Amino acid sequence: MASQQLTSLFSSRLTTAYNQLRGDLGAPQTATETIDKLVDKIQTSAAVEDRRTAVLGLKGLSRDWKEDVGSRALPSLIAVLEHDAPFDVEIAKAALETLMQLSETAEKPTKDDLGLKFTDAFLEHPEPLHSLLNLLSNSPSYYPRFYSLQYLSQLLTSRPATAQSYIMSAPPPGVDGILSVLDPSSSTSSGAIPNAPGAAPAISGWAAEMLRNEALLLLPAMLAGNADLQKIVAFSGAFEKLFQIIDQEGGVDGGIVVQDALTVVGGLLRFNVSNQNYFRELSLIPAIPRIIGFPSPLPLDVATPDEFAVQFWPEQKIYNTGLILGLIRMLVGGPGGGNQTAMVTGGITRCLLELALASNAPNGVKSQALNTLTPILLSSPANQDLLSNLVLSPLVALPPDEENPKGTFARIPLQPAAVALVSAVIEGDASAGGRGLRNRAAGVNMFEAFVTGNDDARIGIISSLIPPPPDNPNSNFPNDPISAGSLILSGLLELPHSSINEFDPYRPLFSCLLLSHLLRNSEHSKKLARDIQFPSGDPGDSAIADDDDKVSLVQLVVGNLMMAAREQTDCVNRAAKEGRTVGLPEEEDWTRVMVGYLVLLCTWLWDSPKTVKEFLSESANLQVLIQPITQTTGIDPLVQGLSAFLLGVCYEFNREPGEITRATLHPILHSRIGPDQFVSRMARLREDARFRAVQPDAFDTEGSDPVAQLHDGEANELDDGLELWFDWAFVDFWKNHYYTIQRSIAVDPDAVRGSGPVDDGESTAIIMSLRQKLKAQTEEVVQLQTKLEALVKENKSEKDTLVNEVDSLSSQIATLSTQLQETTLARSALESELQSLREQYDSIKETAATAGTTKAELTQVSEELEKVKAEGEKASSELALAKASSKSRESKLKELEGKVKDLQAGSKSSVKGGQDEEKKALEEKVKSAEVRVATLEKQLKDLEEKAQTAEKQGSEKSDEKTAELEAKVKDLEEKLAASSAATPDTAAGGAGGSGKAAKKRAAELDSKVKELEKQLEEEKIKREEEGKEHEDLLVLLDELTGKRKKDKKRMKEGGLEVSEGEDDDEEEEEDGEDVD
Repeated sequence: MASQQLTSLFSSRLTTAYNQLRGDLGAPQTATETIDKLVDKIQTSAAVEDRRTAVLGLKGLSRDWKEDVGSRALPSLIAVLEHDAPFDVEIAKAALETLMQLSETAEKPTKDDLGLKFTDAFLEHPEPLHSLLNLLSNSPSYYPRFYSLQYLSQLLTSRPATAQSYIMSAPPPGVDGILSVLDPSSSTSSGAIPNAPGAAPAISGWAAEMLRNEALLLLPAMLAGNADLQKIVAFSGAFEKLFQIIDQEGGVDGGIVVQDALTVVGGLLRFNVSNQNYFRELSLIPAIPRIIGFPSPLPLDVATPDEFAVQFWPEQKIYNTGLILGLIRMLVGGPGGGNQTAMVTGGITRCLLELALASNAPNGVKSQALNTLTPILLSSPANQDLLSNLVLSPLVALPPDEENPKGTFARIPLQPAAVALVSAVIEGDASAGGRGLRNRAAGVNMFEAFVTGNDDARIGIISSLIPPPPDNPNSNFPNDPISAGSLILSGLLELPHSSINEFDPYRPLFSCLLLSHLLRNSEHSKKLARDIQFPSGDPGDSAIADDDDKVSLVQLVVGNLMMAAREQTDCVNRAAKEGRTVGLPEEEDWTRVMVGYLVLLCTWLWDSPKTVKEFLSESANLQVLIQPITQTTGIDPLVQGLSAFLLGVCYEFNREPGEITRATLHPILHSRIGPDQFVSRMARLREDARFRAVQPDAFDTEGSDPVAQLHDGEANELDDGLELWFDWAFVDFWKNHYYTIQRSIAVDPDAVRGSGPVDDGESTAIIMSLRQKLKAQTEEVVQLQTKLEALVKENKSEKDTLVNEVDSLSSQIATLSTQLQETTLARSALESELQSLREQYDSIKETAATAGTTKAELTQVSEELEKVKAEGEKASSELALAKASSKSRESKLKELEGKVKDLQAGSKSSVKGGQDEEKKALEEKVKSAEVRVATLEKQLKDLEEKAQTAEKQGSEKSDEKTAELEAKVKDLEEKLAASSAATPDTAAGGAGGSGKAAKKRAAELDSKVKELEKQLEEEKIKREEEGKEHEDLLVLLDELTGKRKKDKKRMKEGGLEVSEGEDDDEEEEEDGEDVD
């Protein structure tokens, strides 16, 4: 019974193996068939191991067969993601990697991009993305969550709107599951519920940090342009988690992780007022100074620690600080907002003032801090009062010495913050070295915000413009106390002597800009400045020196304008004498000084008749404006336009009685200058590139790279092309009043302002003048049209010649196109032959695969024969034991013959009957084993014959195909040689470009033929090796047959019967061997 079970089991296994071998002998599978089988395996296999193997196979095929895998296997992969991925880590990882490869797009994808196609297929329904979020939230392993984050980022990049809508509609945990990755400790805290929604399994160590960093990279793409999703994320605790990460990483001193976290915070706050208000309600604004490293809150009477004032500033820290300053600008909003008060109470205003005015921060960071302070101070009394009352100690850079080879910094004695701001604008940043135009321009904007709506600050600074009395008790001290007004006054009036070659022209320019902000739109401030007078005998650098007892500030400014104009004229004359085509560098510097004084005077005289009267009290002052307007060369258009505007301001607001009235100015404007020239000068100023380049955010560095600003700030701005002529406040002022001044010169000098229309006679004269100009221009247009017709006739003949040349070139192009087509046809023929060679090579590979399967069959049959041999040896041992027991029983029977003679006949017959039965049973077992052996031998012979036949046919086919391939290779080489020989002829015939292409193609085909020959040789070697292996297997079979014959002979000698069929088979085999 046991032997029958063994036989059936052996037969079933052999049948299964044979069926597998028979299947492998068929045609090789294509990639499409393989993909279909793998998909079928995913859909039908009950074991998760089989489905995992199929997904891994699809992952490997997706690299080279992306379109086939995506179109056939994507639904199955989505099903694996939904059903198998939550329970098996390896299959989840493989499925996500395969989906990522299928959804990968080019850097600039087109409409037909496969990645977009499969992304749209994945996002056709929201359930797959919801499964992805569920896997991110609940997977206990690192890799599924990591690849889930990466795939989400990929989907949001390709189709942001669809992915964002699905995230918003996802069931719990949804967004909470993504945010839980930012704080792994929240799921394991004492107050957390282990199975609560959004509580992801705890992952610690480097794995948790990697997941957190990947989530930080995902969130900006997820939040972009979706205010509703931004609100959901913000109210889910994102701000608290992000600031916790920033604190753990060390604030701005942290690395790229802090940068990513600040980027996410910026994405939540940008253009989202709701989130900005929620941020303020969370009381996170006071945490911002701590991130920068400022100890907040800090009382006003406590100095800032040196650790904050003097720091090391690597590039990453500069970038992080720039992001923090950008966040503050987002939070400030418009003037009068609630966040302005939160800035001063949270310590941000104090922190930024210390950073911008009393630290060694790079110029880029300081300029950003000043630009950030501008909206904080604008129309905010609380912040303006803080600046007025704050006292700080700026830094000054010390040169290197033996103790400090890289240099160091020293603190200046305490001074008001307003004084430090004015000093930084006029003198430049002492700790930075150089002019620092970005910082100074940003400081001007901040100063404007400080004095706007702050009359107390205006009056206080203007009052300090008055120089101290001669009996000042502090005059004997080496360090006289300075004020903001004295700094402005010194920069305004102290011009360099002619002996000084280099000077800073921005010093008087910025002084004029600061004073103009103090005077703009405030007649009281203009009166205070107008009443300031100086002794005429002052030994300063002022150009005014007459015998009057007192000189007003207006006259001093005009006197310095005259001096700057003379210096500019001298520079022009020196350049002309030296024969320069380009002016001296000093000419532009003096022009910039003149622009500063003209800007100040335009602001000061606007809508201030008393100041206009003070300006016109000296007749020479009028000449300072008329000369640049009428001058045709050697003068900058900016100076001409500003002079014309200032002269128009004098005419418009000259309402006070005096020596020079509107009646005096009217003939000057209409006769000496002329209305057309007057308007032309101002129009040229309006169209000047330097004037038009000034914008409200011209020096706002919010959107630029802070690291790049660092290098720009440390470099010389003049070398980088950075220059400044105006600030936006004046440009906006000038644009608003340009047309008013332009129209004012047409008003009768005796007419009351705004009383009625202009005199008809004067209007008629202007209209007649314009008509005459229009008539002259019309005649000029007619003359130009006549000249144009003559030129058209002259060029007609040239056009005909060009047309003929074009025709000839077209014929040449047609000839070359024909030659190119012939070469293309030849190339197509060669490619078809190469394709046939490739097909033949594939058939050889199939023959080699058949030989391999035959070898596998022989190996399996050998293994089965060894098993049969072992069973035969076992049966022989059982027969020997039976014979030994029979002999022992015979000896016992002989001993009992004498004792039991009366039972001898019965006992002997019974014993013999038992022995005969046992012997017959053994013989039947031996016969059954022999029958099985005979069956196996017969099957072995059949397989051997099939193997020999297949080998013979394979070798014959291989030889025939090899011969055919060799013949075709030779034929192809001859064609290539003919093509190569024909190439020079083609080139000589005028088609050089096509000949080179054919030659190049022939070389490529020659290399491919050589490669095929090499592969053919390798295939021959493999065939020889397989033939040797077949011979070895035949020898092994002969040895097994000999052993079997010996076993049968031993069985005969042992008294066992052998079937006649087996003997006949043996005789036939022997006869066959003899015949061989």
